[in-house]
Amino acid sequence: MDNSARSKLVDINRQFYDTFAPSFSATRGRVQPGVRELIGRFKKDTTVLDVGCGNGTLARALASTGFEGSYLGVDLSAGLLSIAKALLGEPTAGDYDFQQIDLAEPGWEAPLSGAPYNWLVSFAVLHHLPGEEFRQRIVRAIAGLTRPESTVAVSVWQWQNSPRLRKRVVPWGTVGLDPAELDEGDVLLDWRAGDQVGLRYVHTFTETSLTGLANHAGFEVRESFYSDGKPGNLALYQLWRLPA
Repeated sequence: MDNSARSKLVDINRQFYDTFAPSFSATRGRVQPGVRELIGRFKKDTTVLDVGCGNGTLARALASTGFEGSYLGVDLSAGLLSIAKALLGEPTAGDYDFQQIDLAEPGWEAPLSGAPYNWLVSFAVLHHLPGEEFRQRIVRAIAGLTRPESTVAVSVWQWQNSPRLRKRVVPWGTVGLDPAELDEGDVLLDWRAGDQVGLRYVHTFTETSLTGLANHAGFEVRESFYSDGKPGNLALYQLWRLPA
């Protein structure tokens, strides 16, 4: 994928979250079953970096468990971060912070380096990153923020398992792109809330391709599982670790 197509796809998603932050947040209040299962593995005093934290769903879920550790949520959307802070309020325990960071910006990881994160999570983020080279660069940066004893937990959308979402695929010509410019598995999906309609870029991962992305950055895949949605297969989760 060339830089022009990648930049256009990045802008499509950036514009979506800038425009629809409040209405999008209203549809993202529930903790997904796969995330809930992983939260059960966190120690109460652990350190968590949430890359692509959105409206802070994970932070609120941790606070509801009496989490006593340190949490940092980062996201590109100022609107979603503002909502995250307001919804979280003042937890009675734990240390919570949020920071605006755009993964498309070179060196995005620099302000985060040096901290001993026990868990680095990135739920429903990697599929919004256009181009294999770009995704590899982001995951290499994630590897640089972890250590062998850290666990990286990621999830990617399996939209193709939903008949409803398969009807939401929009032709690339809608945004002036030729499918030949894009990668296999790239789709443009519309999003609706009432009379609001937006567009988002999504890359479709298989378990093999997600594992390959992890391995490219030096991670070992410790676990893979499917969860979420009524059929229980609308997201693919993986746990990664660097070799000792």
